[in-house]
Amino acid sequence: MSDVEVLDLRPGQTYTDNPVIMQSTGLRDVNSKEIYEGDILSLPTHYRILMSNVDRWVDEFLEVNYSSWFGGFIVSPSEKYLSEYLFDGYDKNGFYHKYPKIVGNIYQNSELVNMIEKENE
Repeated sequence: MSDVEVLDLRPGQTYTDNPVIMQSTGLRDVNSKEIYEGDILSLPTHYRILMSNVDRWVDEFLEVNYSSWFGGFIVSPSEKYLSEYLFDGYDKNGFYHKYPKIVGNIYQNSELVNMIEKENE
């Protein structure tokens, strides 16, 4: 990965075999790092279920994608808007979420993609 200042798309100006251009979401994680399409976020979530012994913190992993169907950035596997996860507090189900952080991306951290897939099963 590298920053690009100028992108020349004229024929014959290819500098790599398979360029992938990552689009910024315009949003930032808990550490003020800019979130890009293809980033993998860790979302610390506290599960506490009344009338049971469930009381634990779990890291959920989310992949940032652009969806033309939704007209914005969503996260997999939930297919919800990215902006719905950018908060500290309780969700509608009563689970507490901390602000997410970038832990990698699908291009450099393929092992994290498996974490996303496992949650979806």
